[in-house]
Amino acid sequence: MTHLIALAAGGTGGHLFPAEALARELLARGHGAVVYTDARGAAYGHALDGLPHLVLPARSLAGGLAGKAAAAGTVLRAAWRARADLRRRGAAAMVGFGGYPSFAPALAAKACGLPLLLHEQGARLSLANRQLLRFADAVAVSFPGTAGLEGIAAARVVETGNPVRRAILEARAPYPALDAQAPLRLLVVGGSQSAAVFGRVLPPALLALPEALRRRLRVGLQYRGDDAAQCEARLREAGIGAEVRPFFEDMGARLRDAHLVVTRAGATTIADLLAVGRPAILVPIPQGGSRDEQRRNAEALATAGAGWCLPEPELDAVALAARLQALFADPLALPQAAAAAAALGRPQAAALLADAVERLLPRAG
Repeated sequence: MTHLIALAAGGTGGHLFPAEALARELLARGHGAVVYTDARGAAYGHALDGLPHLVLPARSLAGGLAGKAAAAGTVLRAAWRARADLRRRGAAAMVGFGGYPSFAPALAAKACGLPLLLHEQGARLSLANRQLLRFADAVAVSFPGTAGLEGIAAARVVETGNPVRRAILEARAPYPALDAQAPLRLLVVGGSQSAAVFGRVLPPALLALPEALRRRLRVGLQYRGDDAAQCEARLREAGIGAEVRPFFEDMGARLRDAHLVVTRAGATTIADLLAVGRPAILVPIPQGGSRDEQRRNAEALATAGAGWCLPEPELDAVALAARLQALFADPLALPQAAAAAAALGRPQAAALLADAVERLLPRAG
């Protein structure tokens, strides 16, 4: 028996890409899917191409008294619209992926009497998921021991991993050979915020490398700064094959070809790296406090031998150049880290999450 499944996700790639992966897995199983997000999510790359979706107003739940009052009004308006849409479509269940745009659709689903499954990408429940936990029929997690689930019955929690897009799964391939004369492919991406720090630090770090190494480098840098064209020109003048773009549509192919990735350490970025099996220098967003998820993600991969954690306060051109030169000079370091990353990958995460959704659906007869 097929059903229409609703999915609600925040407007960043970290929330939206896992929702896309699940939606396409559900479609492959013969179900229908609709995605609820905000204007950012609807415009995010091509994640929602071919997927029915509804753009809802959204506002962060954080802030002072005035901010919370404004957010409450926005949530009520969005929930009203989502409730009407869910009823019109005849949705059978809701899956929430976190981010404040997921809050109103999830509440609307419960108002319609639908089962609610929450998916948490990080190692600690997000604010939206924490607020929705009391309404959830089940919670799917990406990491064992996810924080914030204290008091929740173990039977309501399932570990699925973090779903990755089909384009990422299709990029799974053996680690590219390291030849003494062949090009070395370096991919630098900063997540949905494009990590301006990489645009500042990477060019001088690469220019500090020995000429023989520079001429072997093929660099893809995701960078949205106004000086992107000048950055690319500087690198090319130094003999580096460089491509600087605000966004890479072909991320799967770029991960497949990369010998090393320099990136943030968000949960979806980590899932992509592990699914393809590529080593990374991980630069966590310096959040601090109890919600320092990216630091924990980066340190976990470093402990497993799948990458190297380089905190942003320690990230400068000298440190990055030294790390890059050492890694490219060692014939074993990168292949061994790639193997460790691949061993941690969860390519079946979308299928496991779809299984969890189907367990909540009404049975025929």
